[in-house]
Amino acid sequence: MEGNVDTVLPGGEGLVRHHEGNVLVPNVLVGELVSCQIHDKKRGTFRGTVIQVLTPSPDRIKPACKVADSCGGCAFQYMAPSQQSICKTDWVTQNFSAFIDTQTTIIPIQSQQQTFAGRRRARWFMQDGKLGFYKRFSHELVHTDTCFALHQDLDALRNQIEAKLSELPTNIHSIQAVMLDDGFHIILESLDAKPEQLNTPNIKEALWWWKVINTPSIKALNTPHPLFDVVALSPFKKQNIAIQIGPLDFIQGHQEGNQTLISQILDWCQHSRRVVDLFSGCGNLSLPIAAAFGVKVIGAEVNPSSVKAANANAKRLKLDANYNIINLFGKFDISELIGADTLIIDPPRTGAKAVAKLIKHLYPLQIIMVNCDPASGARDAKALADAGFKLKALRPLDLFPYAGHVESVSLWVC
Repeated sequence: MEGNVDTVLPGGEGLVRHHEGNVLVPNVLVGELVSCQIHDKKRGTFRGTVIQVLTPSPDRIKPACKVADSCGGCAFQYMAPSQQSICKTDWVTQNFSAFIDTQTTIIPIQSQQQTFAGRRRARWFMQDGKLGFYKRFSHELVHTDTCFALHQDLDALRNQIEAKLSELPTNIHSIQAVMLDDGFHIILESLDAKPEQLNTPNIKEALWWWKVINTPSIKALNTPHPLFDVVALSPFKKQNIAIQIGPLDFIQGHQEGNQTLISQILDWCQHSRRVVDLFSGCGNLSLPIAAAFGVKVIGAEVNPSSVKAANANAKRLKLDANYNIINLFGKFDISELIGADTLIIDPPRTGAKAVAKLIKHLYPLQIIMVNCDPASGARDAKALADAGFKLKALRPLDLFPYAGHVESVSLWVC
């Protein structure tokens, strides 16, 4: 079938309109006329693949990656970086449009160059002695010698691991790697328990771990030592702080993007004296606030290991910050969370539905909300608006270059 690409939706698929029905197709750009083949129907929507781009967009580029048409790791290899920035900014502003008025400051994503890619976190799957990502909507491995979405040091690590796969057990399902300032966490993921005898390959600055899939079980395979993510506090303080990151601690997948996010939050928090951080993780967003301004921070997080890490980081950095295990998806005691100068909400992709309903009882002076999904972010934003808060500033952030995802950070005031 032939049709025109009407829009590119969050996730990166294009909506191709045809008189027989609409089809979601990857690797297309708005305005293009394409010939595509429908291959299945999921959740009531047809999905297809491009056979030929009949009328290409002026923003179409030749991808640097030779497996861009099949790999599920990226969605925008065919789109010029400047257009990626516009597209992702539009996703956020369209979802938040009901809350934007003439007083709202919009800070669009700046155009990024190819070198911006630099993801520092990845999960590779293992098949037939190779590491790679899955094909789109498939468990078939896509292998390439170079991944342009990864930081070059992480991509080099992948090649090192791949060269030593014969030294590892065959029952490994996937390998996750996290790149930090002073080394790597390499996590071997399997459905089976750790073998009694396992000698890990000798890769410089690498800590090896064995994780049983779908359980919290993780075991060190070599002698562990702390690894750190260094965060700048400028222009508020000249020195940096180092946040210890464990193998299971969440960390944003892009270091430069994470720094941009933290710097924006520091700017919005410079007059705060008491900060409450919900979904605080290991303290990535709030520890820099405590270090930059000497403020008191109270954090709440679902994951016990993240709370332990956050408190350990606060103690080592000698900061007035205390983090607690709280089930933020259910009912919980809000007494310690009331009356913050700044309330930070950084939920997972599903959003913060339970927390958003409690906003009117927490009485913060301002709210900073971070979202990794525009739709769930807009749903939570409605709860903030219903509680009497107005959207003062909105900033989309491209923390997933070439992927069909976008982050946003927003500032809400009474």
